[in-house]
Amino acid sequence: MRKTPLILMAAALPMAVNAANTEFSFGGFIKMDAMLSSYSDGNVNDGLGREFYVPSTIQPGVEPDTTELDMTARTSRFNFKTVTDVGNDKSVTTFIELDFEGAGGNEVVSNSYGPRLRHAFIKYDGLLVGQTWSNFMNVGALPESADFIGPSESTVFIRQSQVRYTMGDLAIALENPQTTGAGDSGDNGMIPDVTASYKIKSDGIELTAAALLRQLTYDGVAADGNDDGVIDAAEIAAADGDDATTMGYGVNLSGKVMIGKDDLKFSATMGKGVGRYVGLGAVADASLVGDDLETSETTAAFIAYRHHWNSEWRSSVVYGMLSADYDDDATFASAPVTDASSVRVNVMRSPVKKLTYGAEFSTATVEREGGDEASMNRLYFTTKYAF
Repeated sequence: MRKTPLILMAAALPMAVNAANTEFSFGGFIKMDAMLSSYSDGNVNDGLGREFYVPSTIQPGVEPDTTELDMTARTSRFNFKTVTDVGNDKSVTTFIELDFEGAGGNEVVSNSYGPRLRHAFIKYDGLLVGQTWSNFMNVGALPESADFIGPSESTVFIRQSQVRYTMGDLAIALENPQTTGAGDSGDNGMIPDVTASYKIKSDGIELTAAALLRQLTYDGVAADGNDDGVIDAAEIAAADGDDATTMGYGVNLSGKVMIGKDDLKFSATMGKGVGRYVGLGAVADASLVGDDLETSETTAAFIAYRHHWNSEWRSSVVYGMLSADYDDDATFASAPVTDASSVRVNVMRSPVKKLTYGAEFSTATVEREGGDEASMNRLYFTTKYAF
């Protein structure tokens, strides 16, 4: 009977020694969502598109109008953080976070889904190495929404591996390069995406200006040997292996303005070849025109106003838009998104700290090259408790 306490003390000793100069913390939230969605041209088959607003999944001319009810808790997440004092008033921070938006699961029996890596990084003396939000993104400007992201067509929203150095309000990062469009989305050049951001704070105002410079690459340029206007799989396979490259760039201005207890949040993004960073990849970075790689132009913006009715109740009204322009001679396997917009209004209640009940109505319209449109209306209910 006396062995058990001794065994436990022996097992705990390494942790106790390590904890002498390391702080451990565990956090996350449990979130349950129910979405009643009406689609103008058939249901969205993509799993993520059924859970939150993903513009590229709203397709015109698929099926007759449908209405679907989805319920899930897979956006729940947990994280683990350590902060270790290494002397000289410096520390090493590690952070890892997972949710359950990974593959697997079904709605027949188990509704089980695989864990998915969100963040994993190390910070020391201004240097961050690992995976986290892009330096081109301002998390503080995201509006409160029952939807997982909110106005996703107009939001810079991306996590990826990077090396970032922060000096006061200025941060510069080298981030994972990935080119979407031009026949596939698996081409990485030799040059990382370069991002820079600068924060400006004043009384009741928080602004972030960000810039992006990137090289877009397509490996193995294929010619349209049939002159049919489409570069098919056989022509891609017969490509001579030459690379096509071009440069992309973008700027973003985002922030929050306090109006008494209320707040106004906004974001505006413009650029060429920034499709992977804005709108959850609704716009391809570039397309092949002959042997050349031509960037797409993207303009996106949202504005959100949140009003606090009292200490428990609050509401937000959000509008977002995206507009994309492609080269006149570009060809695509399927019509790409040219315009998207959404409006949402919600009401949230937090009867106790960190517990939130919410209801939200949103409507979105997506237009593709050629003028075809599709729309979605969604009634969203959510319950969330953060710990």
